[in-house]
Amino acid sequence: MRSPSVSLVLVFVLVVSVGGVLFGCEGTPDTPDTGTANTPNANFQALAPLTVADVQTILAQAVTQAVASNVRATIAIVDRGGNVLGVFQMTNAPLTTLIGSSVSPRCAEGVAQPSICGLEGQRVPATLAAISKAGTGAFLSSNGNAFSTRTASDIIQEHRPVGVSFVASGPLFGVQFSSLPCTDIKNNPPLPLGLAGDPGGMPLYKNGSLVGGIGVEADGIYSIDRNSFDIDIPAEELIAVAGSRGFEAPSGIRSDQILLDGVRLPYSNAEQPPSSPPLAFNALPGVVVPVSLPAFTFFDGTLRGTADPTFRFASDTAAGLAVRIAVDQQGNNRFPFRNSPTPGGLTAQEVQTILTQGIQTAYALRAAIREPQQSFVQVNVFVVDVDGSVLGYLGTPDAPFFGFDVSAQKARAAAFFSGRNAGSDLRAAGLGSFADRAQQDGIAFDGSIAFSNRGVGFIHRPFFPDGIDATPPGPLSTSLPEWSPFNVGLQLALVQDALFTILTGGQVPLSASGQPKCSARCPCHKFATSDAGDRLYGLGG
Repeated sequence: MRSPSVSLVLVFVLVVSVGGVLFGCEGTPDTPDTGTANTPNANFQALAPLTVADVQTILAQAVTQAVASNVRATIAIVDRGGNVLGVFQMTNAPLTTLIGSSVSPRCAEGVAQPSICGLEGQRVPATLAAISKAGTGAFLSSNGNAFSTRTASDIIQEHRPVGVSFVASGPLFGVQFSSLPCTDIKNNPPLPLGLAGDPGGMPLYKNGSLVGGIGVEADGIYSIDRNSFDIDIPAEELIAVAGSRGFEAPSGIRSDQILLDGVRLPYSNAEQPPSSPPLAFNALPGVVVPVSLPAFTFFDGTLRGTADPTFRFASDTAAGLAVRIAVDQQGNNRFPFRNSPTPGGLTAQEVQTILTQGIQTAYALRAAIREPQQSFVQVNVFVVDVDGSVLGYLGTPDAPFFGFDVSAQKARAAAFFSGRNAGSDLRAAGLGSFADRAQQDGIAFDGSIAFSNRGVGFIHRPFFPDGIDATPPGPLSTSLPEWSPFNVGLQLALVQDALFTILTGGQVPLSASGQPKCSARCPCHKFATSDAGDRLYGLGG
């Protein structure tokens, strides 16, 4: 038996080498590079902000196309950081949208049970879907790659390429449950429904720089495109593309110019329609609407330009490289390097060393999904303690914003599942079925196995092993046919009660003992009243 001191050191090594230095999935490193081919201007966020007039123009162009397509839509505009700049709801547009595609009769609207169906079959305000689509276009993109919600749909499904059996799941499998309203990591406004795979969300660029995203919800279904390589042209996608006229992504960085595992990524089935004079903004059929929930206000109803940036840049004196740090409203570093409060834990100097090494590695590697092709990898890097608390953060200047939340999730997941109390914590939180299924497969969550985030993901797939069809699901996954990107298993189960409460404004759910599972604001990381709930925070959103 290992002594407690040895076990503690091993856990810290895991957090350092696996959890803390995972890069938010922005780019797949390929070959060494000098790191100088695409060094962004350190002030890129301020180069081309969206103005109120820009927002009005984008909305007017989108509504004009919606009128031409005989569609009544809700349209949202966000800046690069996810701040909502405008939401316009056309007259007689659907006020709500149905999550999922009812993949199982048990998960149809009016029948669906959250314990079985996850988010499938639930109705939410259409404004929330539009904001999540707009935010996805902004968060997944950067100055070196432009991704849409169609791109997202391709890389979150059980197979990639979609429709091809016996291949592994998408590289961003599960990423939809990040940047949620209840994350404690966000340094920018959250996305109401997380990241979206429903076509109708596009990034926005100004003078060649990423400045935000546009999202359109109109058909009453918030789902994914089961075949993102089809040739149909959804009205929502056409409206979003039309809205982006003059703010389109540079053609050379669109995802359809980028190969992933030898297969081109999709971007949009809709081309820019012929130019026609847009309707005057004051004559548009509909109104600008506020968007708020009991737990969070996304938009107060006043059109605005780009908000103050949520990140600033600093010089890494140890490496001499440009890095990004997160700041609060007073301009203070939100995640300075700090000592672990755990006896024998990392020192602030060690945290800085780990983060600097991660940034240096990123600058030395060539990214596989960025243009130009000799660009270095752009990443977000967190180091966390054994309990998931953040000990420090650094990012490269053009790292996509979605990776900010995701990289912390990665670090926390690796630390949690490698800990000796992971199984007992899951059981205490009412999620013991996942630990029991893992135990049946010989996988103990008792500290005897060091898990990387890749390892955790491998047992969270609807096929186990991943990519081998007609096999049972992994112990952390939902079974087919109920599995869908809205019903993935443990990752959703961790936050589902809190997320339902936030989205519906309903009564706070109770635990088996009758105690409330959420605080008044119901953050995901406090979804249970026990210490287990605290230890699980951050794993799912």
